[in-house]
Amino acid sequence: MKDLHTRLLEELVHTLAERGYEILGTKSLEGFAPAPFLANDGFGDQEKKQPDVFALNSVDERFIIGLVKTGIHDLETQAALTEYDVFFDHVNPANGKRSQIYFMMPSPLIASFNGVITHYIHRDYWSNMVVVSSQPETEQSL
Repeated sequence: MKDLHTRLLEELVHTLAERGYEILGTKSLEGFAPAPFLANDGFGDQEKKQPDVFALNSVDERFIIGLVKTGIHDLETQAALTEYDVFFDHVNPANGKRSQIYFMMPSPLIASFNGVITHYIHRDYWSNMVVVSSQPETEQSL
């Protein structure tokens, strides 16, 4: 049986593909190229960060960065906060458009996530964020 992170990652890839986005890479799914490590301009540990999914919205010429969050322990760690900073700061170098960040998580986690995001991420970045709730069949195994 697949772990929760893998099932949510598969769901996120499926959701992005359904929306017409080209999946350029993932962090850990077989059959996909590896997602790139994105530059860190001085946040947290200052190391490059790899999203769970990296995709392209060719219509808007924006990159899509996908992150999977499985539980409360995933939301507010120093590593998670650094990822938020790096990914919300990412732009398409060809046109300067900010990347859109998709967060996939179980629905019971969304309220806690919203609290973390509103506390740590400046409201100017909120419009670049999409929260996707997992499907009920995934949540039944929680």
